[in-house]
Amino acid sequence: MKIPTDQSEDPDQERLDELGRKIEAARGPTTKSTPAQSGSIRIAYRLASELLAGLLVGVLLGWGFDNLFETRPWGILFFLILGLAAAMTNVIRTAQRLNAAVPDTKDDKNDD
Repeated sequence: MKIPTDQSEDPDQERLDELGRKIEAARGPTTKSTPAQSGSIRIAYRLASELLAGLLVGVLLGWGFDNLFETRPWGILFFLILGLAAAMTNVIRTAQRLNAAVPDTKDDKNDD
């Protein structure tokens, strides 16, 4: 049995290359996301994670407080509300920072 020494003699490799070309042709042109789209998604995930983190910390602190002082359900309710307030504050602050970082595209000549 002869072992192929380079790729041009390997019929399986030629078939794989041909199959790869057919797959690429069938897929057609690929559309890549624009930086604006990926940036928007990144911002949305960041704001959602800020909100979720605040709520989670509030619930965990409330649960610990309830277990420590046996005050169920008041600790969870209090710290849930406190966590929600902290989360909303963080989301608003982050959104304001991100908004300030975006350059203003309005034309100042139209303000007269």
